[in-house]
Amino acid sequence: VAVLLVSGLKVSAVSLNVSPNRQQFFMGESFRLSCKEEQSSAGWTLKRISAVGRQIETCGAAKGFGRPSGSSCIVSDLSPSADRGVYWCEHSSGQSSIKVSITVSDRPFIMEIPALPVMAGSHVTLRCRNRNGSTIPVNFFKYSTPIGAAPEGEFTISNVQQADEGFYWCSAGQAASPSSRLNVRAPPPTNAPPLVSVSTLVRLLCHLVVISTYCVSTVLMVSIYCCS
Repeated sequence: VAVLLVSGLKVSAVSLNVSPNRQQFFMGESFRLSCKEEQSSAGWTLKRISAVGRQIETCGAAKGFGRPSGSSCIVSDLSPSADRGVYWCEHSSGQSSIKVSITVSDRPFIMEIPALPVMAGSHVTLRCRNRNGSTIPVNFFKYSTPIGAAPEGEFTISNVQQADEGFYWCSAGQAASPSSRLNVRAPPPTNAPPLVSVSTLVRLLCHLVVISTYCVSTVLMVSIYCCS
């Protein structure tokens, strides 16, 4: 099963939600996509490029995909040939959300890896399981490099950083899961200390001038008194 790259991680006012939040699914499973904006979800549609047809399709359209449900799109009875591809939200104005890659597999097991980018500094657990949900003993890889044996079928990356981005997969014997990319996003910027306003600076300077004048006057009076 080939995997499409996640492309164009563009920050926008809308967020794409994937439920469950993972990239890999077994054939016949389903998932839900939704577009969420702070103000309203109106004007947003869910689109995809399938890996096979390479055509842009719209959820609910005559030649599209999925079933609209409110502001969501339910994609069910997944097929490796029809539903494997890249999904995103798009506004009528042309603005778009991030794009996520969905892989549909007919292999014995898949690797659960987040579809949405994970925040730097957080922890993420990769999990390899079979169709009935049970984890299996596997070895995990990043690209072609082994990164650890996992008798329990799970591998946790603590304090995720940009360097952890890349393609991961797991293998057991002669079988292997599809490969999917882990994407990492920077944490939100911390609040900068408030800037001092011009009026505050003027008042501060006035206070300094008054204090300086008082100090100079006091020194002069003391000097005159001592001299007399």
